[in-house]
Amino acid sequence: MTQLERQNSPENRVRAASGLTARITIDHSWSAGQVEGRLTLLFWDWFVKKVGQRFSFTYLQCVQGSKALFVPDTPAEGWTGEQVLRISGRGALYILSHQDYPQAECKSETSLPNGTFYLNARKENDKRLVKRIHHRICKTPERLTLNLDTILKLYRQSMDRDVETPVQVRSGFALQSALKAVRRPGFSCRWTPVISFSEEWTDGLVDPIWEFFRLSLLELQQSQVFEGSPGRLFFTYDLTALEDGKYYEAGVLIGWSLAQGGPGPHCLHPELYKLLCGHNPSLENFNWRDIADPVVQARLQELHGCRDVKLLSPSLCEWVSHCGIPGIYSAYSTEMPTIYACLVKHYIYHRVASMISQFTQGLNSCGGLWDLVKAHWEMFLPVMTSTRRQQPLTLEEFMKLFNVSFSHSDSELRAAEEATFSHWQTVLNLVRDGLTDFSFEDLLIFITGTDHLPPLGFPELISLRFYSLDPADIRLPHSSSDSLELFLPRGVAGTVDLLALLSRALRRSLGFTDLNAEEDQEENFPELLSS
Repeated sequence: MTQLERQNSPENRVRAASGLTARITIDHSWSAGQVEGRLTLLFWDWFVKKVGQRFSFTYLQCVQGSKALFVPDTPAEGWTGEQVLRISGRGALYILSHQDYPQAECKSETSLPNGTFYLNARKENDKRLVKRIHHRICKTPERLTLNLDTILKLYRQSMDRDVETPVQVRSGFALQSALKAVRRPGFSCRWTPVISFSEEWTDGLVDPIWEFFRLSLLELQQSQVFEGSPGRLFFTYDLTALEDGKYYEAGVLIGWSLAQGGPGPHCLHPELYKLLCGHNPSLENFNWRDIADPVVQARLQELHGCRDVKLLSPSLCEWVSHCGIPGIYSAYSTEMPTIYACLVKHYIYHRVASMISQFTQGLNSCGGLWDLVKAHWEMFLPVMTSTRRQQPLTLEEFMKLFNVSFSHSDSELRAAEEATFSHWQTVLNLVRDGLTDFSFEDLLIFITGTDHLPPLGFPELISLRFYSLDPADIRLPHSSSDSLELFLPRGVAGTVDLLALLSRALRRSLGFTDLNAEEDQEENFPELLSS
């Protein structure tokens, strides 16, 4: 009440000229960091406009029965989900935004909760106070660019991943293993899976957790939850699966993957995804071939090609009427595109509303992930759908594609294979730094025949194998796209030698025949390495 009286005094009263609102689902079990992270992401775009800015804020509480707001005392445990829900009561949650403020001008300010600062308003007039109330933080933060990587990084940082759970994975049963873990009592997406694969070929995996979730989500796409063509999936209308909570489990599994640094599903139909996010895309030119049910596909095809409503068959009109458009019998021909779009929306969205609701609830159980996705839906397009980000492959992405097939540790060949693998890693670093005449995409074409990754990777990892060099006939590195294998020579003398062999192999494979250029490139390799 002392704070309230001070703020209600004439010289301290401040009226907000404008405000922003947003919807958010807050779980009472969230930590203070999780709550702060979600609120930051909601309003980031409005406040962070240039270098040196950040969005930070102070929690406010409304006096019951009035419109007065005051700064409440910070709880010992911080502003957790439970405490934030307590101060918001049954009404709105209020926060006061503020921005960076130079250190030199903070000396006359009084410290308040959450590391914020409040000016002594008696020394400032109202205009001065309102201007400075948005400059509270005395330190300059690192510059963060709001993009998908930043959002996912902040989301994952808010997860207290201090619990490990063992997961035993057999080939072809990754989804079964994942769901077994999800169904454990007290499961949380904060649990870090400790993966044990039953196959020996997985011993050299760069990232077992990523591979576990990748395989699980690939199998999930073929489960009873989804239907349609790869990369353009819809939800099935399966009441048994709904009753058993399968759609909820699918949402939880996807959320668990993203919380642990794994991939997204990369499978939802783009138009369905937009509908899920509350948007209303134009469906008049929707491709009816994307629908899995051949009967519905045929009916939509007839509607899409119809130019005269009088030519529609009675059975089709009856189906359209049952789908919620009884006015089909009195419709005009000019209304056919709109009717077609409404039927598509009914079939892919309204018809499976209960399934969608259960799925998004599963996602939201993972730290409010679905709210985060909806707030930044365009950035999550390449995560939730098969829409590709037009970005080159990174070293990390490329390394995750491989499994190294070494000889047994007791074998005489093992040392030579490890030497080659070490040179291979150095070559990849040179590719990343732009010091070679080929890219990761060129290597991918050489090995697999394609220059881009499928949304969830290949059905299996690329096997990196070795062969022995014959001094009389030096065989270049080669690959088998059918079996996803890359063969490198054992015991090459150094990185320069392996780089020269790979460059020649790629140039021949990709159709380059300028041998002089090859020779010039080989002569330049030592210079590149030394630089």
